[in-house]
Amino acid sequence: MGDTRPAHRHPATLPREFLAEIVDCIAHPIFVKDRAFRFVLLNRAFAEMAGYPRERMLGKTDFDFFPESEARFFREKDVEMFGGGQTVKIDAEPITDAAGQRHILSTTKVPLRDEHGEITHLVGIIHDITHLKDVEDRLRIANEELESRIETRTQELARTQELLLTQERMAVLGQLAGGLAHQIRNPLGAISNVAFVLRRRLHGAQSPDVERAIEILLEEIQRANRIVTDLVEYARLRSPRLQRVGIPELLADLELSRLLPPGVRLVERVGTVPCVEADPVQVLEALGNIVRNAVEAMSGHGQLTIEARREGEFVVLALTDTGPGVLESMEHRLFEPLVTTKADGFGLGLTTARNLIENQGGSLAYQRAHPPGARFEVRLPILRSA
Repeated sequence: MGDTRPAHRHPATLPREFLAEIVDCIAHPIFVKDRAFRFVLLNRAFAEMAGYPRERMLGKTDFDFFPESEARFFREKDVEMFGGGQTVKIDAEPITDAAGQRHILSTTKVPLRDEHGEITHLVGIIHDITHLKDVEDRLRIANEELESRIETRTQELARTQELLLTQERMAVLGQLAGGLAHQIRNPLGAISNVAFVLRRRLHGAQSPDVERAIEILLEEIQRANRIVTDLVEYARLRSPRLQRVGIPELLADLELSRLLPPGVRLVERVGTVPCVEADPVQVLEALGNIVRNAVEAMSGHGQLTIEARREGEFVVLALTDTGPGVLESMEHRLFEPLVTTKADGFGLGLTTARNLIENQGGSLAYQRAHPPGARFEVRLPILRSA
């Protein structure tokens, strides 16, 4: 009997229709272009990916179907392959199908030669990596979000650690300041009493120089006492006793007429604003420090303007003076303790004021005023039920 096994034939001798059917069954998109960059063969996977009928694409170029920027990129790579005669690999290139959906492709373009070795066609083999890119993008975003959360938590831990260290230092400083204040105020009180006795006994009996000397002595005692008070207030920051506080009532309790000398004019622009949630004692202390700072900056003569407005979930109290303002080189250190441009004082007034306001969940910030002057904005949280 003769051999009944099917004869094996070289691919070049296989019918063209049979080879086209094989190409059409391949799951990856495949295309063939001639030297005029026209499609001469497309398999079913390519037509489905592009979204156009195969018959419509044959004999046409990329510019007939895809956005110009994409078609121009495809053409550049085709020219590169035909010109160099080598395989060209594109790791990732975008393509927009007929429905407007964007795909990311990994494409390999290889030269097809005739029996003389001349390149006659370009064969393109495509892997649609859109899903892979989507996964990579989601993974990258997840990693970035994770890194961001880790960084945020690290910063929060660092701030918490710094806060704990600060609180520990402040507790020690508070004990030291309390003892120091007691030791200093006792002799200050004695000196003050003696000065009052001398002024009463010597009133009208001595020269004006003696009277002035006693006044200076009392003024310096008051300054020294204020420094001790600032130090104690800075070192002993208790937890706030939050309650409902109305802004008009708060300003009334501030007793501005007592804090402002005759040479300072007060302008109030306080409309209807919600109540805030704060410790009135601590807020009054902070506002008093800001007002005293403004009076000293204006050398007792000028105008202090107080305004109130709502800003989101906060009420903003703005205090603006007509003094010389703050040197630009000092602005970034304005709220640092022990930093001052005054001949006397420890520079604790504004630092204490900020600590007290932040203790309410608010903020205190400096802004330049125009014309020259200083503007301090106090933000206090609105009462939750307001």
